[in-house]
This record gives sequence, structure tokens and C-alpha cells, in this order.
Amino acid sequence: MQHLKRFFRNKIVCATIRKLKCERTVVFNNVEFCLNCLLSLVILDLGGINVSFVDVGDGKIYYEITGKGKDLILIHGAWTSHTWWRWQIPVLSKNYRVLSMDVRGHGLSMPLQGTYSVEGFSRDLEILTERTGIDDIVLVGWSMGGLISMQYCLDHTSRVKALVLIATRGHKNSQMKRKIRIQYMRARLNFLTKIVAPRKYDRETGQFPDDEDETKNEIGNMLSPSVSQEIFDWVMTELRNRPATNYYEVARSIWGWGPGEELKKIRVPVLIMVGEYDRSTPPHFSRLLHSILPNSELVVVKDAGHCLTLEYPDVVNNEIIGFLKNVGY
Repeated sequence: MQHLKRFFRNKIVCATIRKLKCERTVVFNNVEFCLNCLLSLVILDLGGINVSFVDVGDGKIYYEITGKGKDLILIHGAWTSHTWWRWQIPVLSKNYRVLSMDVRGHGLSMPLQGTYSVEGFSRDLEILTERTGIDDIVLVGWSMGGLISMQYCLDHTSRVKALVLIATRGHKNSQMKRKIRIQYMRARLNFLTKIVAPRKYDRETGQFPDDEDETKNEIGNMLSPSVSQEIFDWVMTELRNRPATNYYEVARSIWGWGPGEELKKIRVPVLIMVGEYDRSTPPHFSRLLHSILPNSELVVVKDAGHCLTLEYPDVVNNEIIGFLKNVGY
């Protein structure tokens, strides 16, 4: 149980304690752990999944390694975590060594202390690859993870053998900046409203009724109209549990990124995938990216939304595996 011993030795505080204030906890070596999360770590360890943290200087980045073979690194989108690759890791790890990480400000990794940058996320990834002994890699990035993957490829061209970019963009997104600012102003107004005219608090969801409606609207922009109730409920739970303190810091960290024509320097094979009904990063974002990247191919997944990895995992997995075989990886 070497991986679990590192958790105790490094005094890592469970994210569920920090963010969700779980009631069922245990203290070991002066460190408080959520019982559910501790049990999950034991199961992961017994299942042969390497769970650990890497120190990036000002904090720690969480990652898991599953499977054996050539290296794939999966990088999730904004306000999510490595768990959103739930349908990709079991399949891809049959033939590859899959590293899935929690980007700074997400999941079990260190929180953001303020506005960061895509270049900073790329530096975190470089430290992670160095500490884990990874040389040649293929990066699979979804949404924000696609931005980080492209930036890393620009920074370390010789190390990246191919890219898989899912529901992402390569240009500056002024629409996102405007949208987030409006959300921020609305959140501040709601906060003041709660003080002046308190509303009934829902103990079951841990939210006020208006917050629940806002989360549902956000999910509506992420998923296709035909999404199953199971997927909708899972996403709803995940978004409820995210740390609100990092929401706007994450947005500010990525909304100004967009190297545009500089992306032509990326010469490695690139697979671009996007959902037909993606409202967060519409298909024309991917078409523009496809026109800039000289060695790219574009796949539009029918009936899918922004979360096509969850909605159509078989399609996504088959496209990734077929692409990697075609490029000899």
C-alpha cells in the first residue's frame, strides 16, 4: 500500500473534507480523511491504479496512472476533474498507460490562489511528466484540456507525438469572457439578495432554489437535448460539488488564451472531435481549428453536446483508438 502511505506521510487533506464538509471522517496521524474517499483510495490501490500527488512548487497536483504501454495523458475541462474520463480510462488503459490528472484548481489538486494562465497549466503538466518519467506522449484534451494540450505542444514540440482535441478552441473567445462577467455580476447580486431577503435553504441539495435552476441551465448548455437522465443526474451531482471559490478564477485564467495562427507550428497528427449540438464550443470553433492545424482531421459526433465523452463514449473511444493506430502509436 505504498501509494496510500504517501498520502499519510505528505499529510494530504481529503478534498471531500475541504469542499463538501463530509460528516463521516477519521483522523490518522493528525490528518482528517473522509471515510468514503479513504475507502475509494484503498480500492484504487488494490485495483492496480497508481494514485499520487506531485509537488509543483507552490502546491500539489493529483494524478492517477492506469494500465501499461505507451503513454496517454488525459486533461479534463474547466470546473470538472479526472473523474469525467470515467468511460475512457477503462478502455484506453487496455493498450496504453493512461495518466489522468486534476488540473490546478480542480478535483483533488491544489486550489487556485487567484487568476492563473494556460501557460501556467502547461508548466504544471511539464513538471508532472518529468516527475513521472514520461518522455514521448499523446495528449487527449477536452474543452479547457484542449487549450492546455495545444499550449504544451507549442512549448515542448519534440515530446508530443499526437494530439486529440475534444470540444475545444484555438482562438480567443470574447463571448465566454462576456458571459462569465455577466454570471459574476449576477452571482454578486444574488449574494446581496440572500442577505437582504433570505430564501429557504434546501438541506438535501445544499443550495438555494435559484442556485439549483442556474446549475440546470448550465447543464443544458453542456449536454445534448437527447441525453439520458442517468448522465444528466451524474453531471448535476458533479457540478453541485465543485468548489465555488475557484469558478471565476478558472474562467479568468483561460478566457484570454488564443494563439490563433501560431498553432500552425503544431505539425504532429491531430484528431479534432466535437458534438453536433455543442453550445459551449460550437462546431465552427473546431472547423476553424481544423483549418489552422496543418495535419489534422475533424470528426463531428452526431447528436452529441459538449460532453460527448459522457454521452457517446463508444464513439469517442473508437475514434481515439483508430486514430492512434493510424499514426503508429
